[in-house]
Amino acid sequence: MKAKALAYGLLIGGAVGAATALLSAPLSGKELRNQIKDSKDNWIRMAYDLKEDVLDIKDSVTKLSDESKVIIKELASDVKIAVNEWQNDIEPNKNALQKEMQEIQKTIADLEEQLEKNKATS
Repeated sequence: MKAKALAYGLLIGGAVGAATALLSAPLSGKELRNQIKDSKDNWIRMAYDLKEDVLDIKDSVTKLSDESKVIIKELASDVKIAVNEWQNDIEPNKNALQKEMQEIQKTIADLEEQLEKNKATS
């Protein structure tokens, strides 16, 4: 919507500027009419070119938006797959760490038990 407003602004501003320049020029009526006729085609061509440029920009933005949606979906899918693979890769290590922690806790409990026995016998 902003591109459309910009295009309209440029067209209207250009037309007002051209009309002001033409009307303030020291020309006779006939010369002024001829100059307006000559410049009319140029202004129409410029307006058409501007319209084409705006349409090209709109198409480019639409295409970029569509491509971005596809890329984001692919990226989200890739990240999900990577996380699942990582979780599967660490699962054996996770289980091994849990077993090792249980063994450490059992060893600590055994040591505490031996310390209490030693305190009781001393």
